[in-house]
Amino acid sequence: MNIDHLRYFIVLSQEMHYSRAAQRLSISQSGLSHAIAALEKELGVPLFQKSGRGIQLGQYGLALLPQAQQIVATADSCLRSFRMLREGVGTLRLKTIPLLIVPTVTKLCRLFKEENPGCDFQFSTGMSSEVCRALKEGEVDIGFCSKPMEDPALEYVAIQRRRLVAAVPPDHPLAGRASVSLEDTLPYPHVTYSWLSGQRDMVDKVFAPVRDRWQIAYEVEDANFIMELVAQGFGITVMLDTPPVHRPGVKVLPLTDPAAESPFYIARRRDPHPLSAIDRFFDFCVASTREPPP
Repeated sequence: MNIDHLRYFIVLSQEMHYSRAAQRLSISQSGLSHAIAALEKELGVPLFQKSGRGIQLGQYGLALLPQAQQIVATADSCLRSFRMLREGVGTLRLKTIPLLIVPTVTKLCRLFKEENPGCDFQFSTGMSSEVCRALKEGEVDIGFCSKPMEDPALEYVAIQRRRLVAAVPPDHPLAGRASVSLEDTLPYPHVTYSWLSGQRDMVDKVFAPVRDRWQIAYEVEDANFIMELVAQGFGITVMLDTPPVHRPGVKVLPLTDPAAESPFYIARRRDPHPLSAIDRFFDFCVASTREPPP
């Protein structure tokens, strides 16, 4: 079966007009007609039927469409993969926790693209557990997370550390302070991460010595959701100093006691990578975020 004929069939099924489809494919209308006729002859069924002055997919065309899309997508993926292997460039699949999108991951990707014009990125987001799982199962090439999955198949390097801060509504009794201690926050209800988030372990360890006095009013997995609840007066929070913390309607205060911090990681699989750009990007990120010696 001719891949190009399937590709032509998909475009024609989208345009439902031979002239427009041919123009989009940069081929002649007669060439498109011959390709569709050859495909119909090979399958032994008509794929389109007349509809007024135009055409529409018939029952066989409707049945073929999802399979044709899958075949063409697989073929394109195969060609792309071998181009990447041959040239050492291509599209790197990244998955990151939302906390690192701004500005860490996006800035690193921009700088890498400037030095490696042939490389590009495919982005997706998820919680740390989802990032690690996707990386282990080969769904992505590089991951950015806050809570590593203990697995010998994965390699992690800390690329960033963030300190804990407290965030309160602007009319809160603590809002007039220059800084607060953990003890200062205990009389008030808190909004914190649920156990679905990789951040909850770190926050829980900080509160462990005073766990019986930690008033958890709400638990959600998203930092932006936490900050919205704080802004609306549902409680205060103690969390890492990340971009979602700095938003209107919230006062951010340094946490002085304890002065805790937590790392964020870049991750990859330990097995050899057929695409050299994966290792180049990993090494680039580590080198770009490494603190200079004192």
